[in-house]
Amino acid sequence: MVSMLSFLSHIGVVVRDADKTAEFLSSLGLGPWHSFDYSQSKDQLITGVPFHLRITWARLWRQVVLELIQPLDNESLWAKFLETKGEGVHHIAFSVSNWGEMVSKLKKQGNKMIVGGTNDGKRWCYFETKPGGIIIEPMENGLHEVSFPNTR
Repeated sequence: MVSMLSFLSHIGVVVRDADKTAEFLSSLGLGPWHSFDYSQSKDQLITGVPFHLRITWARLWRQVVLELIQPLDNESLWAKFLETKGEGVHHIAFSVSNWGEMVSKLKKQGNKMIVGGTNDGKRWCYFETKPGGIIIEPMENGLHEVSFPNTR
């Protein structure tokens, strides 16, 4: 059986200042870096509250991306993460061909979807998982290329 989480897309890290963090990581040889602001309104979300973020990213290895997430609001789960836990690794994202099946499986296992929406018609969401406490983001196939062009 082929793994349902077979394509690692990115590792998401919440930071206070994406530009300063990218500058520091550039001094260690990572980059080039790309930035864009990203928001979703209530009508674009499957679950969760509207948000506004600065996303800064660089390719780490092959298609795998390091995603720096700077909250530009005070209410999103990323802002709450920063407030309660400080800067650090937030989630691991996988591009999946069977998004609906993956979401159903995670829900049946008792994992909680904490945010989810669509981007360019492709679905994504975050699950708090148990055991392990890892936040997993299944992304519908094709979303990686929309979010992080020229990484495949």
